[in-house]
Amino acid sequence: MRISHRRPGRPPLAADRSGNVMLEFALALPILMLLTVGLLDLGSYSLQKSAMLQGARAGAQYGILDYSDAAKVNTTAQNATGLAGVTANTTWFCECVAGTTVACTTTCSGGTTIKRYVTVSTAKSFDSVLTAATLSFGSFGSWTPPTSLSASVTMMVVVP
Repeated sequence: MRISHRRPGRPPLAADRSGNVMLEFALALPILMLLTVGLLDLGSYSLQKSAMLQGARAGAQYGILDYSDAAKVNTTAQNATGLAGVTANTTWFCECVAGTTVACTTTCSGGTTIKRYVTVSTAKSFDSVLTAATLSFGSFGSWTPPTSLSASVTMMVVVP
């Protein structure tokens, strides 16, 4: 006669799978959290990058209208981003129709028109959600989050 030590109505231990879902969830949770944090970080980076580009574009548009005051162009670019800690830099350059870069005070050979351009660059430091400087994935490689954002726009100035 065989004596069974299990309760009636309960399956044997080998057939008991009631904890499998919890174990699989516990194994998958760190990976899912890393993916979620990475997506949030990527979204934040993309939004700030778009704002930086918009600011550089607004500064360049202002620079087309008033190409004598770099401080106003820079202020316009900084304010148009809507972000704190943005720096802007404005440069103007000229070239002849053939593409030769010349000083903006000279004339091109043959009396051709000088083309004047304004370039506005914006920059800002980026604070990643991930505080680690570099994430190592063993034999799969490593990843370093970005630490800065920048955008640059060049537009042609129509000289009357």
